[in-house]
Amino acid sequence: SLPDIDIDFCERRRGEVIEYVTRKYGRENVAQIITFGTMKARAVVRDVGRALDMPYADADRVAKQIPAVLDMTLARALAENPALKEMEQSDAKVRELLQVAQRLEGLTRHASVHAAGVVIAPKPLTEFVPLYKGQRDEITTQWGMKEIERVGLLKMDFLGLSTLTLIRDAVEHIRETTGEVVDLDSIPLDDPKTFQVFAEGQTFGIFQFESSGMRDILRKARPQRFDDLIALNALYRPGPLRSGMVDDFIARKQGKVEIKYELPQLEPILRDTYGVIAYQEQVIRIARELGGFTLGEADILRKAMGKKKADVMQAQRHKFVEGAKKSGINERKAARIFDLMEHFAGYGFPKAHSTAYALLAYHTAYLKTNYPRHFMAALLTIESQNTDKLAMYLAECRERAIGVLAPDVNESQLAFTVTPEGVRFGLAAVKNVGESAIQAVIDVRRRLGRLTSLYQVCEEVDLRAVNKRALESLIKAGAMDSVVDGAAGTLAPKRVARARLLASLERACEFGARQQRDRDKGQVGLFGGAGDDASASGNGYGIRLAEAEPWSEAQQLVYEKEALGLYWSGHPIERYTKDLTTFGALKSADLTDIDPGSSKAADIAVGGVIASIRQLKTRKGDRMAVIVLEDQTGSVEVVVFPEAYTRAATVLQADQMVLVKGKVERDEETARLVASDVWPIEALWERLARELAIRIEMPPHDRHTLKALFDLFQQHRGDRRVSFEVELRSLERPVRIRADVASQIRVQPSPKLVAEVERICGSGTAELR
Repeated sequence: SLPDIDIDFCERRRGEVIEYVTRKYGRENVAQIITFGTMKARAVVRDVGRALDMPYADADRVAKQIPAVLDMTLARALAENPALKEMEQSDAKVRELLQVAQRLEGLTRHASVHAAGVVIAPKPLTEFVPLYKGQRDEITTQWGMKEIERVGLLKMDFLGLSTLTLIRDAVEHIRETTGEVVDLDSIPLDDPKTFQVFAEGQTFGIFQFESSGMRDILRKARPQRFDDLIALNALYRPGPLRSGMVDDFIARKQGKVEIKYELPQLEPILRDTYGVIAYQEQVIRIARELGGFTLGEADILRKAMGKKKADVMQAQRHKFVEGAKKSGINERKAARIFDLMEHFAGYGFPKAHSTAYALLAYHTAYLKTNYPRHFMAALLTIESQNTDKLAMYLAECRERAIGVLAPDVNESQLAFTVTPEGVRFGLAAVKNVGESAIQAVIDVRRRLGRLTSLYQVCEEVDLRAVNKRALESLIKAGAMDSVVDGAAGTLAPKRVARARLLASLERACEFGARQQRDRDKGQVGLFGGAGDDASASGNGYGIRLAEAEPWSEAQQLVYEKEALGLYWSGHPIERYTKDLTTFGALKSADLTDIDPGSSKAADIAVGGVIASIRQLKTRKGDRMAVIVLEDQTGSVEVVVFPEAYTRAATVLQADQMVLVKGKVERDEETARLVASDVWPIEALWERLARELAIRIEMPPHDRHTLKALFDLFQQHRGDRRVSFEVELRSLERPVRIRADVASQIRVQPSPKLVAEVERICGSGTAELR
């Protein structure tokens, strides 16, 4: 049978490659491969809902109760999610929906084009395989990938690799902004600064090297040369990790374990990997140079070792020992070497493959080290729709002092771009704003120079491309802040401006649609054509925005999360940072660096917002939950088993700020937290505060203020003391007096208590210590 050939290309130019092979080998000889979409759990519920004439919102509500995990089935969802089961039992329509859906689940729903597979034949494909014409006139095979392989046709996977797109975009950004042409084929492969990035494990965004486990190994191994990267890339796989090969490699590299070779002939073969057999090519060389095998025979041995074929291995052992004896190697030594080969060969990885990937990793690390802004702009653009990664990379920008500027309809492009201040947010990262809408905004900006008012935007931008929903998202993301100018009134802070922009949007869209409609008809009103909204000039450039209640800081953050998928101007948890630090709580990003086997891992605290929650039941019927806890640095999955769930049930709600205590576990690459307790974040004050400290000036405050405070303390009785710092301003020289209140007056600290004290005494007068 023919080999299966996989090749990676830049994602944006993959289509050109398919077009090239089509021209080269003939359109009748080349086709893409079909793939069949099936009716999976969520999709089948929505499809059946349409067939039963259910309102979309009702079917969607049911579909959203099905956990979005791989291989989820309706039966499993009903067993795991009590809310879905309750919906089925209490609503006859939902029961019918789920009964029909379960009968159809798993059936083929539609045909589409395989993401990468292309088949190339020596003659017209109609002589080998039936063909299928898709809705967009694309020609594919009627047989799927496995059938194509079975009949012996050549299948090539032309894969789109985002890392190649990242490299291309970064190099192009560098050329556009600096004029410098970076030729990655000629960069030095021993750049000390680049290897420092690897040695310190600062490899977020680096191809094949950004997982938490790999970063941990990088910090231990501290690679210093390109060969080290090749070896680590080959060794970082489940087999070598379980076998201890990786630990052995690191110990030998650092000189903690003496490097010994069974024979001098092995040194040139194994020197680059410190005596560890890491590559399949090393197995082939040993068989050839010590056992006298031909290259073909050595490859047969490699395959047999990899598949652990005992009968074949016995014959190969005899052949190797006999060949080694002819080279002057005694039988016992030869058998020992064969045993080593057999042990390691099952984990061996092709060095050619590992070298290519290590080179891509080095190129990305080189760009990250030497052109950090251009690298991050390209990386953020590629991950602009992946909210979790976007948040992680933006956090790294802050750590590396790379400024990231907010999205702005007057400054941003489609992609993230490099500016003198750092990196400017791309408009493509704003939810509900499509590429055509962004292009429409950019086209108007080029024509007018600058957008200066919301009414101007609605008048000038094609509202068929930029609809009201898109404009609403731009306002919530802060991308419209710069259109608020003197003509519309000076608006600050941002949450005041954004509130007024959003309050004006409906009227502005109506105004813009009317202006565009009249313009298309060639009509102009008697007094400018814009009615009461228009300025004397007959356009919306000078119309004032509607008055509106300013957003709270919390509301601004919620809207930013809605529009960008992440908190931008801050994070709700940030106001608790000092208290969390005092409590010894970690950030979610810190968990990846904790060894689950260490004593530290058994008692961890993390504060954050519950981004999502999945309610489950154990086999015994006890309720539990899996939540995603999000903070400034990223997110972590938290498992809340029944015992902890019972204590925390009232707190476990989406968007609730909580403090989680528990132990760290790691599954493959992902760290997660198993909760022992989940508290509302306000509980920090209750647990940490030793006293309520109040600062007042007398006058203006007097005994009436003190009376009001003592009445308040009666409502918040607890076990923490109250202290006063009083500035007596009635004397010739102001005197500060500090005094603890009598021991019988104790309070229960809380945010509510602080707020009520400040209502009586003024902002900033109360503090929990």
